[in-house]
Amino acid sequence: MLPGWPPSLNQLYLFRVARHHALRCINPMPASLQAFIVIFVVGALLRSRGVLTKMHAERLATLVFSISLPATILVSLDQVPVAPTAWKLPLAACLITLPMVFCSWQLACLLHLPRPTLGGFVLATGSINSVYFAFPVILATFGDDGLPQAVLFDLGQTTLTLTVLYGLAVWHGAQSATTRSAAIRFLSSPPLWALVCILAVKFSGHHLPSWLLELLKPLHFTTTPLASLVLGLSISFSAVRRTVRLATLGVAVRMGGGLVLGLMTVWVLGLTGVERAVVILVAAMPSAVSSVIFAAETRLDEELVASIVALSICLGVVMLPWLPQLAAMLLR
Repeated sequence: MLPGWPPSLNQLYLFRVARHHALRCINPMPASLQAFIVIFVVGALLRSRGVLTKMHAERLATLVFSISLPATILVSLDQVPVAPTAWKLPLAACLITLPMVFCSWQLACLLHLPRPTLGGFVLATGSINSVYFAFPVILATFGDDGLPQAVLFDLGQTTLTLTVLYGLAVWHGAQSATTRSAAIRFLSSPPLWALVCILAVKFSGHHLPSWLLELLKPLHFTTTPLASLVLGLSISFSAVRRTVRLATLGVAVRMGGGLVLGLMTVWVLGLTGVERAVVILVAAMPSAVSSVIFAAETRLDEELVASIVALSICLGVVMLPWLPQLAAMLLR
C-alpha cells in the first residue's frame, strides 16, 4: 500500500507494477530482433499466398548483395576500435569458423551431396548470424560492454565470410563452370571490395569521412529488414518438408558444433569475463541471413540454405529467454 492513496489506486498501481515485471519476464526479446522476426513471417506469408515468388526474392537478394550489404560492411567496421589485444576476437572467429567449414565439408562429402547442395550446406553451417541476431542479443545482455567485443569477433567472421565462404559458394555454384569464371565472380563481389576498402582505411589509422557515413547509413539501415524479407520470401514450406532432415542436421552442426568450438577457442586463447561469454554465445548463434543472399547469388541449393537459416533462427528464438542466465554463468 502507498500512504495517502485510496485502495483502488493502490490496487491499480500494484497491478501495473506486476504487469510490468511479468512483461519483462515473458518478453526479453530485443526490439530489433522482434522486427526481424515479424518481417520474416510477413515474407513467408507473402510467399505461401503466392503474392510474391522466388523470382522476387532473387531480385531483392541481388539488391541487398550489391548495395545494402556493402554499405553495412563499411558503416559497421568503421566503428571497430583497434586496440593492442583486439586481435584475439577476430582470431577466435577464425578458430571457430575454419574448423566448422572443414568439418561441414567432410560431412557433406560423406553424405554424397550434389555440388550445389554441398556448397549450400557448408555455407549455411559456416556462417554466423552476427549482425541480425547476435548483436541485438549481446547488446540486450551485456550493454555497451559486450557489443564492441561482438563487433571485433564479427570483423574476423566477416572477413572469412566474404573470402573463404563466398569463394566456396562461387566454386560450388551452378554457374561456376571454370576456375576463371569463379575467380572473376569472386573478385567482382561488391561486399568483398567494401571489406578491402574499409580494412585499408582502418589499418591506415583513419575513418571514413562523416559525409560519406551520412550517405551510407540510410542504405545500411535497409540491410536487416530487406535481408529478413529475402529470408521469408525464400522459404517454401514444401521445400522445408523436403529438406527437413538435412536442414536439421545443418542446424545441429551450426549451433551445437559452434558451441563446442567456442568452448575450445576461449580455452585456447585464455579469454575471460565478457570476452569469454561473447565468443561462446556468438559461436552458437543461428546461421547468417547473408548465406541466403549468397546462395541466391551463386545458384546454390537456396531451399536448403533458407531452411537451415529459418530452422536455426526458430531454435534461437526459443532459446532467447534462457540466454541471460547462460551469459551470467559464462562470466564466472
